[in-house]
Order: sequence, then structure tokens, then C-alpha cells
Amino acid sequence: MERLRDLMAAYDIISRIYAETREEGLLAKKLLNDIGDLIRGSSPSVVLDVGAGAGGNLRVTRSFLGRASYIGCDLSLDMIRASHEPIDWINCSATHIPMRLKSADLVISIATLHHIPKPLIGNALRSVYDVLRPGGLFVATVWGCSEATLRRLRAISDCEGFITWSHGLNEGVARYYRLYREGELESEVSGVGFTIIRSGVIRIGGFINYYVVSRK
Repeated sequence: MERLRDLMAAYDIISRIYAETREEGLLAKKLLNDIGDLIRGSSPSVVLDVGAGAGGNLRVTRSFLGRASYIGCDLSLDMIRASHEPIDWINCSATHIPMRLKSADLVISIATLHHIPKPLIGNALRSVYDVLRPGGLFVATVWGCSEATLRRLRAISDCEGFITWSHGLNEGVARYYRLYREGELESEVSGVGFTIIRSGVIRIGGFINYYVVSRK
């Protein structure tokens, strides 16, 4: 939990310049190019984004899907305050999502799970599983443990450590990462009861993002 508190503090600081220093939603756009058919086919009416940041990924998802109820969950209250998206917000950890059981049709978690320490990842995935209705979809992406990413990592163990955010800040902010090897995300997601229906790789520059689409 200490690392989650540290991450919350880091994103509270980053929230001041977050939207100005990156093309928020780029990964979501590339992801929907790959899996949009599955998402549209499920016709979700309640969409939850776990680790929503300032809401950029939900903005992309909303423009793709159209009418539905959209809910953002983020650990950082300041990131939520920095959002201008017309969605509902919950200030929460991915490990404890305070929503009614079986209430969401689609849960997305884009570039979030790799910030969760391995002892807590099961809690997060089970929390997602609980809020999804039977037949609902869970879509997740994580950073891969590639050479490009490892060059930026201040390692504390294999594929685990800290990467510093410095864009737009006077002083860098270290964020915790647990980078994923190929097949690891599928194993964790299926381990809590999800059925994997599609998985793949999205490359942005020299960086690898693994994704899964799974069904409860």
C-alpha cells in the first residue's frame, strides 16, 4: 500500500501539467483500432475506466462507442480535478472499487496495472471481476519489459523499479513500475476467472504495450 500512496502523491504533482505534456488517449486510439469490433459488439451501457487519469482514454472510448454511462476511477484526486470530461468520477484505488457488484458492462484499464505491485495485482483484478456483470468485458494494457523501457528504469529487481517523470516540472517525480513479460498479463487475468478472447501487442515508438480483451 505504501507504493500506491507514493504513486498517488506522484500523480497529484503530475496532474498540474499532465494534459499539456502528452497526447492523452493515443494508446486508446491504437487499441480501438485492434479491438473496436469486440467492444462495439458487446453494446455496453455502463463503462468504467480504472486508472482513468484525467479522462483522456474515456474521451476516446466515448467518441467511439457513443451513448452510455461513463465512470472514471482514479487514485489521484488532483488528476480528477484536472479533468474536464463530462463523466462521473470515483476517487478510488484499483484494488478496492466502490461500485455495486455486477454493475458494469465494460471495464477498461489502460496503462495502469503496471503501477500495481505484484502482491496486490490479484486484489485489483478480483475487484474488476466483481463489478462486471456476467458476460461483461475487461480490457487492459500494460507496459512491456523491453530494452527501450529498461533503459529508463531505475531497477529494484527484474523488470521492476522506478521511472522518473520530468516533463514540465522543476524536479522529476519517480513513479513505480512493474513491467510485464510476454504472456504474463494473460496469466494474471485468466487466473482470477476471466476468459481471454483476444490479446496482442501495440508498439508506440520503441515501446511495447501488451493488451488483453477478456470476458467474465
